[in-house]
Amino acid sequence: MEDIAEMLVRGLDFFMMDSTMLSFTKSAFTNLPHPPAATDAPLSGAVPARAPDGVDRISSLPAGTLRDIVSRLPVKDAARTTVLSKRWRRVWHTTPLVLVDAHLLPSAPIGTSRSRPFCLRADPRDLFGGPRGLPDAVSTVLAAHPGPFRCVYLTGTPMETHRDELAFWLQHLAAKAVQELFFINRARTMDNDAHLPATLFRCTSLTKLYIGFWWFPETATLPRTVAFPYLRELGLFSLIMKEEDLAFLLNRCPVLEKLLIDGSRWPVCLRIRSHSLRLVEMCQCLVAEITLAHASRLERLLLWEAWGYGGDITNMSSKIKIGHAPKLRFLGFLVPGMHKLEIGNTIIKAETKASPNTIVPSVQMLAVQVKLGTRIETRMLPSFLRCFPNVETLYVKSENDDYKFWGPQSTGAGKLNLKFWKEAGYIECVQRHIKKVVLREFRGTRSELDFLKFIAEHAQVLEKMVIVLTHGHSPSDPIATNLRTKMASAKWANSCCELMIFQSPFHSEGTAWCYLAAFDLSNPEPFDVLKCIDGKCQSH
Repeated sequence: MEDIAEMLVRGLDFFMMDSTMLSFTKSAFTNLPHPPAATDAPLSGAVPARAPDGVDRISSLPAGTLRDIVSRLPVKDAARTTVLSKRWRRVWHTTPLVLVDAHLLPSAPIGTSRSRPFCLRADPRDLFGGPRGLPDAVSTVLAAHPGPFRCVYLTGTPMETHRDELAFWLQHLAAKAVQELFFINRARTMDNDAHLPATLFRCTSLTKLYIGFWWFPETATLPRTVAFPYLRELGLFSLIMKEEDLAFLLNRCPVLEKLLIDGSRWPVCLRIRSHSLRLVEMCQCLVAEITLAHASRLERLLLWEAWGYGGDITNMSSKIKIGHAPKLRFLGFLVPGMHKLEIGNTIIKAETKASPNTIVPSVQMLAVQVKLGTRIETRMLPSFLRCFPNVETLYVKSENDDYKFWGPQSTGAGKLNLKFWKEAGYIECVQRHIKKVVLREFRGTRSELDFLKFIAEHAQVLEKMVIVLTHGHSPSDPIATNLRTKMASAKWANSCCELMIFQSPFHSEGTAWCYLAAFDLSNPEPFDVLKCIDGKCQSH
């Protein structure tokens, strides 16, 4: 989806978006999973490969194989197969189609390296009405094919001006057993009043659902029997959605495994009671509370710019409560200066000692975002680390001490005592389990060096210490040279540990988050962005 993000920037005047809407839309389109059909292998490309004797061997393949072929084609190419023969016409009518609205545009890209969900180079008349407009084209396809639809990817229509089409689409999607639905309202401003129809709940065949830029329907008036019995993957982008409606939705997804909440326009209060949920990813949203009340299968709780909810930006806080989550292995980014961690019934404070009631032994990979030079905030870090005694990989995003974005400590008062880490005491995960430490946004401050030296001198099984410099510095710069000098003087607990220093892969200060990589349950390093160049993950 990186292509669509670049096109959005170039198409700003075309869409007349305000800056906030552009930012949220760019984020959503960048982070949507790719549609299963692409335009980079058009049907016409098969012509040169025709057999020399002119015999059509493809048409003689089993019907199931032909349906599989057609189901992987863009919708226009799939429809063109009907002219080949009567058998191909029957194949088209019985194939679960992939409908991507961008593929219906006259200027839809052909031969591109990636399938794009929406082309901003299209004529405006194709987008905002008229007999040849995009909504009409979508309606035509939905009406023409008997179903089912394998995947429907609708991202190019401003829904608030196409309410009749919206009702028509949902009627056909429900009747024709859509399996995967990406339903993104093409809003121009953040205050758009497009309400998602409650008829969405009739699409009971869904296994994957992504919705964005909607007012979520009031669920209090819905029948208690509505449900998504097969839904395994759910993505919610920039929704206005109340706490009770989110709870209602999750309770109606009995086999849900993956949940993504991005850019919520309503403070999120998430209480998880699920026997199926394995991954929760929350990004760029205000979070009042996350409670893992009963999450028996949850493996990953991933937070990126999940800001606390408070009176102003310098007094933000949110509660992260871990109750029953016996399989939780990946956790972060926790922000000690903003997230109030609670384990069981114990609120974790700076003086909290490790005990059976204050630890989560299942966590193996932990990520924290911390101002290492700020006393009140850094004092919480040892307590946080003691809560996760079996951590093997630790990610630390070192934040600027002058960064005034959360907590009263962000005023800059109360700098860290230089002896703090010498007096930090015993931390189980550091002493016995941590094998890899990654510190990002290294600025060369005394507090960062003291922390790294503490890790080096106490981590007995540490194998790799990876340092990613802040933007504008390279491994040959003085801050990297000074780092090597300071670390060479440390009495390493494991003399075989490898110190690795990298330049930031990004063009500006800060780091990035790869939504697609993090949302992949098979990815062993969801916090790793070193493979990203210019904000793009090469494996996605």
